[in-house]
Amino acid sequence: MEIVITGASRGIGREMALQFAQLGHSVWALARNKEALTELEQEEAKIKALPIDINDLSVAIDTLVEKLPEIDLLIHNAAAFINKPFRQMAYEDMHSVYHTNVYVPYFITQGLLDKLKPGSQVLAISSVGGVGGSLKFPGLSVYSSSKGALNIIVECLAEELKEEGIIVNGLALGSSATEMFKAAFPDLEAASEPADMARFILNFATNAPGLVNGKVYSVSSQNP
Repeated sequence: MEIVITGASRGIGREMALQFAQLGHSVWALARNKEALTELEQEEAKIKALPIDINDLSVAIDTLVEKLPEIDLLIHNAAAFINKPFRQMAYEDMHSVYHTNVYVPYFITQGLLDKLKPGSQVLAISSVGGVGGSLKFPGLSVYSSSKGALNIIVECLAEELKEEGIIVNGLALGSSATEMFKAAFPDLEAASEPADMARFILNFATNAPGLVNGKVYSVSSQNP
């Protein structure tokens, strides 16, 4: 498969890139950190580094359209995070997080539609914090609500693209020992390691197409 992973320079994104490549898939790894991507590319021959800033949407889309072949799997893993009390939250904070977590996956998918073919899959990596009825935490109103918006986008795009045979699903992840989790919950121990979560995502992405579409599944053994 030809696989594109955003936010591939660290954490779960990096582990996904490695695991897919080790199975023989061709992985296009996207992130801003050129040095980290170069190290990742050197670690596995099947990984191709694309150091771009996906928040610069027009440039990112033009670059991806030029460089990418037809895509079998597009994984929206990149995310912005903020932990700040509601009273202190600024418009700029919300706009920045929503841009990365909502606008970018929406418009990157739109920009790459001609690279997606019947049977291709778009997989959004979300958070259990964005699932209605899940446990919420002070300071995470913007982050969690952005992931809630992403979850609804998954459902909507699955409906929009089903006639084209493009599958869209989401995984709302619980705690994994990433830098983002440690920033959000410095006093808590994560329930999984990034490599374990990446393995679950790999198995889902490999086996789910044809069985489920337009679904967002919570992947968590505890709160958060």
